[in-house]
Amino acid sequence: MKDEYSDPRDKFINLIDTEKCRAIFEPHLVFVCGGRVDPKVTNNHSIRNMFMNLSAAIGASNVHDFILAENFKDWKDGYKSLSDFENDIAQISSFVIVFLESEGALAEFGLFFANEQLRKKLVAVLNRQHYDSESFIKFGLLNPLQELNQRLVLAYEIDHKNIENVRKDEVEDIVHHISEHCNDTRKSEQFDLSNRGHAIFMAFQIIDLLLALTKSEILKYLKLIGISLSPQKLDSALFILQKFQLVGSRRRSSQNYYFALKRRTARIDLHFKKEGLRRFDSSAIKIEVSEFYKEHIEQDSNFRNRVKVIESIFSDGDEA
Repeated sequence: MKDEYSDPRDKFINLIDTEKCRAIFEPHLVFVCGGRVDPKVTNNHSIRNMFMNLSAAIGASNVHDFILAENFKDWKDGYKSLSDFENDIAQISSFVIVFLESEGALAEFGLFFANEQLRKKLVAVLNRQHYDSESFIKFGLLNPLQELNQRLVLAYEIDHKNIENVRKDEVEDIVHHISEHCNDTRKSEQFDLSNRGHAIFMAFQIIDLLLALTKSEILKYLKLIGISLSPQKLDSALFILQKFQLVGSRRRSSQNYYFALKRRTARIDLHFKKEGLRRFDSSAIKIEVSEFYKEHIEQDSNFRNRVKVIESIFSDGDEA
């Protein structure tokens, strides 16, 4: 029975010193919108497609992932309002790049610009001729964005209507500009319990620390360190963490377990208080938690199922 053992996870969470923790933004998460992208098609059919192909070829060590807008067509599964969804993107993304090469991209650009949290992270990429033309987009959106930061509006010789003649070096310049922009962006900041983005990253970090958790456990451990989320707010956080490929989930028996995906770097630099003379770090805690789960699989089916999930993650190569 559960009262026959002491769960060490409560102790480990209570040892987290939130005043000394830092939110980490590098490698950067970059949200990318614009023309059609199809990884199965080798020929260039949009500027954004060229950008994605060249960014993969060139490599950008300071960018963790370029996240495509197509991944979020089902945003209503995680959010009740578009504004909440946009705000969470703004909180955890370093930049939102919009290639202005389709009507849909123009609509997205207008929506993102209207969001004050997102506006300062927007990067608009467009054909120089369109940039030079006098229009509402120029005076109503691009000029105000440039007033915030000149580097947020990028004009190149890239005509999406004449995609076959778009030069590779022009798109390579866009990749390099974004990489340089990331280099000049803050890499970390002091953890703030009231910051929604920090709370989302802390949910990821606790999942990573404790290997595999249920929703109720995540809510519990966040509350222990001072972050109270409603079940709906946690659902939204888990939705965006999965879409940004930081967290995965697997169902075992009647329960879903959430785990950190392989090779994902820390998003919160966790600091732990000393317990007597002992100092803790994340690696040591993960080992103890894993041993605790395995020691009690006969007493608790929840732990038995959890261990099976963790073992399957490692066997599939999706290291937690």
